[in-house]
Amino acid sequence: MKAMARTPMRVPKTPRAAQSEKRRDLSAGKQQQDPVNVFCRVRPLQSDADLTCMRVKNSTTIAVNAQDQLLHHKQNGAQREIQYIFKHVFQPDATQQDVFAAVAQPLVDNLVRGRNSLLFTYGVTGSGKTYTMTGNSRHRGIMPRCLDLLFRTISDYQAKKFVFKPDKLNGFEILSEEDALLERQHEMNQRFAGAGRFAFRRKESDPEIASQASVEPTPLSGLDEDNMYSVFITYVEMYNNSVYDLLEDSGIQKSLQCKIIREDANHQMFVHGVTEVEVKTVDEALEVFQMGQKRKRMGNTLLNAESSRSHSVFNIRLVQAPTDCQGEQVMQDKHNITVSQLSLVDLAGSERSSRTKNTGVRLREAGNINNSLMTLRTCLEYLRENQQISPNPAPKKIPYRDSKITHMFKNYFDGEGQVSMIVCINPRLEDYDENMQVMKFAEMTQEVQIARATPIKPDLGLTPGRRKANKLFKIAVNNLHELGIPEAKQLELDVGLVYSLGPDFPNYQMDSPETESKIQELMEYLEQRIDRRRKLRANMDIKCDNFRQLLMNLDRDNLQLRTELASLKAVYKQERDRSAALENKVRIHESSIDVLNSTVSKRERQIQELTHKLNEQEQLLSQKEQQHEKQKKKFNSKLAVESDKNKREFDQKLREQRAKMQERMRIKDEKLRLVSNILQAEDVPSSLPRSHSSEDLLNDKERGGFTARTESSVPPTTRTERTDIYCTPRHGLAAANNRHRRSRSAGDKWLEHRAANPVPLGTIMQPYLKNRKSVTKLTDMKELTGHGTTKYCLVSQEADTDGDVETKLYKGNVIPTCGGGAQVVFDDVECLRQKSPVHSPTRKRPSNSNLSASAFGGPLPSTGLASVQDFASRCNLGIEGHSNKKSKM
Repeated sequence: MKAMARTPMRVPKTPRAAQSEKRRDLSAGKQQQDPVNVFCRVRPLQSDADLTCMRVKNSTTIAVNAQDQLLHHKQNGAQREIQYIFKHVFQPDATQQDVFAAVAQPLVDNLVRGRNSLLFTYGVTGSGKTYTMTGNSRHRGIMPRCLDLLFRTISDYQAKKFVFKPDKLNGFEILSEEDALLERQHEMNQRFAGAGRFAFRRKESDPEIASQASVEPTPLSGLDEDNMYSVFITYVEMYNNSVYDLLEDSGIQKSLQCKIIREDANHQMFVHGVTEVEVKTVDEALEVFQMGQKRKRMGNTLLNAESSRSHSVFNIRLVQAPTDCQGEQVMQDKHNITVSQLSLVDLAGSERSSRTKNTGVRLREAGNINNSLMTLRTCLEYLRENQQISPNPAPKKIPYRDSKITHMFKNYFDGEGQVSMIVCINPRLEDYDENMQVMKFAEMTQEVQIARATPIKPDLGLTPGRRKANKLFKIAVNNLHELGIPEAKQLELDVGLVYSLGPDFPNYQMDSPETESKIQELMEYLEQRIDRRRKLRANMDIKCDNFRQLLMNLDRDNLQLRTELASLKAVYKQERDRSAALENKVRIHESSIDVLNSTVSKRERQIQELTHKLNEQEQLLSQKEQQHEKQKKKFNSKLAVESDKNKREFDQKLREQRAKMQERMRIKDEKLRLVSNILQAEDVPSSLPRSHSSEDLLNDKERGGFTARTESSVPPTTRTERTDIYCTPRHGLAAANNRHRRSRSAGDKWLEHRAANPVPLGTIMQPYLKNRKSVTKLTDMKELTGHGTTKYCLVSQEADTDGDVETKLYKGNVIPTCGGGAQVVFDDVECLRQKSPVHSPTRKRPSNSNLSASAFGGPLPSTGLASVQDFASRCNLGIEGHSNKKSKM
């Protein structure tokens, strides 16, 4: 037989008398009430130099000192202080987990159990309200921890997406499996197309909200495992007393549309047309929250860099519905849906314009914030007064509609639910006045009573735990089928009806005038119970017969299975022994194969290494060969270029050297000819002009002005040419003193004129001059006329044609002139020549004809040019006794 879904038996109705009695109890105010739970959290001081006006005495009491005592440091007498008592006071070093465990965790438990809860933070600007509600990357706030705890509790019992769908009237409807599948397909298409809210979706959750280093909370207990759950979130803000949907499907740059607050059929207040997003994980919920957070109004003020300029409301709605008798699908009845809501409200901080210095838009925002907070305070104060006074026919009218924030949560204060408030305090002395107002409001709020929520879950008469039982049954059937028992698929599990006759009898009083009607209602109620008993008994008999037949079949099958089991055990033993022997052989072969494989792998590695080395050597060899070829080509080309270049340079230098040597020889022969003419002259004229320098000789040579020395009978033109050779451009001629007589008894004093760096002779015979003075440069007349100099010797060293050193000493007498100068008359030449004992090939010497030609104006050899220049410069000073410089008269 196949399992059939059974329709649950209709639960007997409670008599109308009981319902009317319940309404009377509610109207009489007999429902249990709880006060508003007010918690206080003290923010740590930002600086040690700040003064504090508050002191935490214990876990429930906080003391506030007067401001004037702190400013004037009064020490005499007892200081007066004001004490405020809260449900719990959190120290400045309290963690986010401590605040969540004490404040928000009971609210999440109410959410799971189907009760509504409201939590809001209240305080001055910069007191830590947003940090307490949302936290940061390192310390998660209340909102992320609530989502984390909720999803960890219902993780295994969530319905598929779009099984529950909002009806836009603060309610939900249940879709069939086909419709839910179409909705999921539509959302997937939007996700791929990047349309709707997926156009602005972030890839990762905001690290400021979703911290990855949080401690995993322990799931809550008391969850109804036979229900399916879905989580929906909404995020709205009240800005300038207008409601805006932060999750609206519009461009992030477009302005949001203002929404209105309406009342549903159950007298619950809601934002009409708000976007409700179904989420399945914490990350998805935080991602949606961050999408709305980017649209929230934030501003920078003098007291807070990131000040909230609006009241934000983050609603977490948990939708739950019972499953069918098999515990697999949600029952298609919207009246069985239970909706619970947790509202997390981050109120904007109250602020004074005298301290914040706000102007323009910021001043208007601050005014609307303060007005809404004042309206909230007025509503709670009127509500407290109405609850504390005796029954009054005319209670005060509470102005909920004066502000959007009070209008939205009217059902919490006039209806039922649990309300908690966290008062955030900044204990600085500068905030003393604002903190006193906050303390007074908190003290007044604790006296407000809120009706305790008592949700009524529908009793469908189904078996509790049917969902888990059906799941275990399917697991067992699958295991039996895998073991080879096909009959397991035919087993049935009956988790249909619960054997109960309904609720207990209501209490009745028979002395009222409505006794007859009550008896009639009681008779109908008893008939329903009798009919239910008869059906349950028939169902029980059928089940007993089926169970008895099942036991007989199981006994028969058990006996047959025992016989088969014995035979199978024997066969199994034989096969096990055989398998053990084969396994031993296989292990031996596998070990040998492993050894061979390791050897083969080792050899392959060696071959690879050797091949690699061989390839490397071949590459190196080929590289070296290529380098050698390149070097060879390079050096050959360079050698050819250098050889050609050197050859050209050598030829050029050779031609230059030949020209220079010829020029030197010519100058040298010219000098020798001039000296020879001077020495061989028989009569030196007394009016002999000064000789030209070597440069003048060279210039005259270039002009062809060299002529031979002639006697007095030579024509005037020739004598003029000779005078041009030897004379200097000086006015007047030097005349010798004819009456000059030299004292022979005084002896001769020599002036030796030699080169600065003479060549060392190293010979035995050396020139010897007694009583001499050596000079290297004759530039002053006093060298000749002073010190009684009578003899002059000019030392000249040069190399002959064979390369040997030849030293010549030109000697002469120093004769004073009439003008006070001196002149030298050469009368002797000594020649000291050194020759090498090794015979050298004879060289051609310049012939007398060449020398004569040179003397008479012919070209001089190039090899004697340098000697002629040097000798001419020396003779210029030796003959005249002074340089070419004109002496000042």
